[in-house]
Amino acid sequence: MKKKIAIAVACSFSTTVVSAATVYQDDETTFNVGGRVEVRANFSDANKTSDNSSSYQDASRVRLSVDGRQAVSSNLSFFGKYEFELKEAEDGSSDDVKINTRHLYAGVETSRGNLYYGHQTNAVTYLTDWTDVAETFGGYINEYTVATADRAKNVLRYELMTDYGLTFQIDGNFNSDSDSAKSDGYGAVLAYSLPVGLELGVGYASSDETYGNGSDTDRSDAIFAGAKYTNDLGLWLAGLYQGGSISSLGIQDSDYNAADFYLGYFFGDNNVNMTYSYFSADDIDALDINFIGVEYARYIGGVTLFGSYKFNLLDEGEGGVGDNDEDELMLGLRYAF
Repeated sequence: MKKKIAIAVACSFSTTVVSAATVYQDDETTFNVGGRVEVRANFSDANKTSDNSSSYQDASRVRLSVDGRQAVSSNLSFFGKYEFELKEAEDGSSDDVKINTRHLYAGVETSRGNLYYGHQTNAVTYLTDWTDVAETFGGYINEYTVATADRAKNVLRYELMTDYGLTFQIDGNFNSDSDSAKSDGYGAVLAYSLPVGLELGVGYASSDETYGNGSDTDRSDAIFAGAKYTNDLGLWLAGLYQGGSISSLGIQDSDYNAADFYLGYFFGDNNVNMTYSYFSADDIDALDINFIGVEYARYIGGVTLFGSYKFNLLDEGEGGVGDNDEDELMLGLRYAF
């Protein structure tokens, strides 16, 4: 579910966090290598299946990334990034791993904005990242369509960040795909940052997706409105509303409403936070999401220790696509480099 981890947020408040290492640099070229090894243990009755009576499930993963920048002049550079994630195969029949590409894109960066193409973030990810800050339980509500998801394939994205606090992004999705759909779509975001630590933003995303039904397509549309407040004392408060219409296999234009909230406090090398996520579509009960998450994280250089608990507010049998109807406990240790 996550594209950005809380360790990136902690950089704003702590000097002990380790980022990607620069392995080569000269006057024109910079090349970075980074990644993380994360062992996670999930405890929930949702892990019990017909062939598994245990509430425990391993959720460990490894991520590795490389990126580079080639400067042509003070106003023009080229940039490229590749990042993938490894997990152990779920069937347990071998030691093989499952590989997931998270980023694979390149582009040009100029004084008048940056243009990228490939497997990358969508424009509206700029807003959804405001509440997708927790180590575990956040960023659920925007994953149901390709155009609103954290990342998508075949995305052409333009971004412009001005010295006056204004941020603008726009993207086009060209034959992007997910587990459930193939999609053409687009999105746009406009945000403004005030000197007091408050940032406000609005966005729109639309996708025309097949949902596995051959060549017939159904459209999904989403509007976004969000606010984020941070200060030097370690407070991070953000809220995001999302609403519109969403389609699924055999269902067209179901109205929906969704919301995401994050309240976090960084003190020293520690973070405590609470999240709330909600999604409800009128005609697609399987998409329901409704939970509160609480979390504590401790940062020790490049190491993060965290414990997260999700209080699920769904009734038994509700939800099922993006979230289960059970409480969850996640314990983890991550080494980032």
